Amino acid sequence: MAYWRDWEAGMENLLMLHDDTNPPQQYLLQVINTYSPEAVTTITDEILLRKYSVQVLLSSERCKQESEHLLSNHGDIIRNGLSVSAIPNWDMVTALHICKALPEIQHWIDRCRGRPWPPAQLLEAARVAPSFLVPAGHPDIDY
Repeated sequence: MAYWRDWEAGMENLLMLHDDTNPPQQYLLQVINTYSPEAVTTITDEILLRKYSVQVLLSSERCKQESEHLLSNHGDIIRNGLSVSAIPNWDMVTALHICKALPEIQHWIDRCRGRPWPPAQLLEAARVAPSFLVPAGHPDIDY
């Protein structure tokens, strides 16, 4: 979720954090309680880590390690960037659905509108298509 108002009871909620220290289109995902709109304060899973001794975040690197572990009894693991697979020539990426469109997508659509490419049909498809976050990570940040 991009905003606290998007919190929903009974769902696994992650708050997308972005500030001037994050590279463009990169978010930190803060873990929020499932049954109350409050930030999680304790680490209860190996895929979580703590930032500045306060925020509990989902670790993209640990998510990829978890995928490797789950696939380890299916053959050799192939790790390529954010893809973790046990099937040759397949790229498998864990993705998290975003409940509302990202502002970056609307900005791109607005910037491209009225130009010959991309066509209006593609811009409309991008506007209504679901959005996902993938565990990419960035070499310049620790989280």
